[in-house]
Amino acid sequence: MTDEASKKLPNLVLFAASRDQRRYFSELAKHTHLGARVKWYKSLRLPSLFTSFPGAELWRQAALLTLRKRHSRKGKHYPNLFWPLFKVLSWLQACWIYAQYAHWLKRERAPFIGLWNGKKFRQAILVEALERFGRQPVFFETGPLPGVSAIDPKGVNAYSSIPREASFYRAYTRPYTELNSEKTDAEKTEPACSVRPKDLPEHYIFVPFQVVEDSNIYLHSPWIRSMRQLFTLCQRMAEQLGDKTVFVFKPHPACDEDYSDLKALQTAQLCFVEDIPTPQLVQHADAVVTVNSTVGLEGLMAGKKVLVLGDALFAIECISYPITDEAMLLAHLRKLQQLPFDADLAARFIGYLQNDYAVPGNAMQNPGAVHWAAAEQKLRWILQYRNDLALGLSEQA
Repeated sequence: MTDEASKKLPNLVLFAASRDQRRYFSELAKHTHLGARVKWYKSLRLPSLFTSFPGAELWRQAALLTLRKRHSRKGKHYPNLFWPLFKVLSWLQACWIYAQYAHWLKRERAPFIGLWNGKKFRQAILVEALERFGRQPVFFETGPLPGVSAIDPKGVNAYSSIPREASFYRAYTRPYTELNSEKTDAEKTEPACSVRPKDLPEHYIFVPFQVVEDSNIYLHSPWIRSMRQLFTLCQRMAEQLGDKTVFVFKPHPACDEDYSDLKALQTAQLCFVEDIPTPQLVQHADAVVTVNSTVGLEGLMAGKKVLVLGDALFAIECISYPITDEAMLLAHLRKLQQLPFDADLAARFIGYLQNDYAVPGNAMQNPGAVHWAAAEQKLRWILQYRNDLALGLSEQA
């Protein structure tokens, strides 16, 4: 595609809020023919002196940041009186950031603004500003499958454009294939999943912990607010279901939370495992219970029943089991062996993610020519207002 052809497309600006994002967006602009430009957040210094503020939404973002920080490992050491002040200061910061965005967007004519994830504090405020100034966001993220990335005009993870009706996947025909070629070197050297570690119980339910500060918990988990609450919930389940029900937990490797207090409560029914790779834990489990971790997707790929406690892109009836409260979870665990698993439907769902939704290659881990070509095509469709083609929801004419 020539530079002349790119001039016919609406302008795209890629907003970078971290060095990793800046590096990726700069490479994306370099390796595509979209005429994209990168905007570094630190270049925004001046605020708009005359703009109206979405006060309620900015207060909501301050409250979410406070919730996120308060439940972090460091945040637990601060006194309760600190957090109301932190929320007010965060709101003032949000207003200042919004005023900077307003100053920029009043002068920036590009109708499309690309940004990473869109749910963290600085980016979430930008999303609000884009809506107020009539600009179209384009969201970037790694996942949802191993070794791929996402470009979505609506959002990522639970906010994504991925269809949530089982009927869509029943009509889908492109097959799912193994993603071995996309695995990292570390994943390729992991022990074969078929080899069962000696220390694993014969039957167990795998419960992967998630990062405490992750947006999937503070934004997309209506009734499970922390991993400690999740552990306590499983503890109550074990008491009611009897000795044959065993829960195996694995802390998230990227989370620095100290769970020594929970590990001290281990029993024959409540076990912590840290030295067994997640794929093996998934492969040998009877089922996976997750708030909304991508381990749930790994469970579906491994042919496991997945019980989803939060909002997730894979919380789709007939593919997984969305769970909305404790009583519902208990009822499903009581009849776990009788719950059906539609392997064909799950394979069609994963096939859609792999073949049509995802962009091959991990955006943050040296993406190559295949990634750049696929990203360019998807972005070209989005810039042409053909989201149906970008998301694989219709055939190209």
